[in-house]
Amino acid sequence: MKMKLFLVALCACFALSVSAGKKKKQEAIQYNYELEATKHVAKSAKFCIVKVWSYGKKEDDTRNLCMRNAIHGLLFKGYEGVGANGTRRALCPEGYDAHKEYFDKFFIGNYKQYVQLTNNGAVAPGDMIKISKKEYKVGMLVSVNIDELRKRLEADGIIKKMGGGLF
Repeated sequence: MKMKLFLVALCACFALSVSAGKKKKQEAIQYNYELEATKHVAKSAKFCIVKVWSYGKKEDDTRNLCMRNAIHGLLFKGYEGVGANGTRRALCPEGYDAHKEYFDKFFIGNYKQYVQLTNNGAVAPGDMIKISKKEYKVGMLVSVNIDELRKRLEADGIIKKMGGGLF
């Protein structure tokens, strides 16, 4: 009986340590990127094409980072641009922490329905830079469905509704 009780307590301790490790991993998400306007113009006003420079340990990991960082940048930073791809203000200028629980869940996977890599994720020559032995800087063109993203945030009460226009 004591052995069974000991095994149950041991399993409970193991389960707690595993869940604590997962929580730390989720909190460790870092948003290290640069966002810039491009000369590429989307075929529809619903979409926005931006170039995202992301930093990662493996070159393949940076593809997902670029998509996540593009959404993050449009939500919280915006970008300066000229011409057809003019300046865009941040959709949620009050920042991540204003709705932390919402955005923690959103960036686990919901953001992927609003973003896609252009050119099937191919990296242009000169857009993959090896920074050090363990870090790459990768630039990718990303298309974001800014109209649907805005509608989702408005429906969820994160941002205020705009009357008719995008910005």
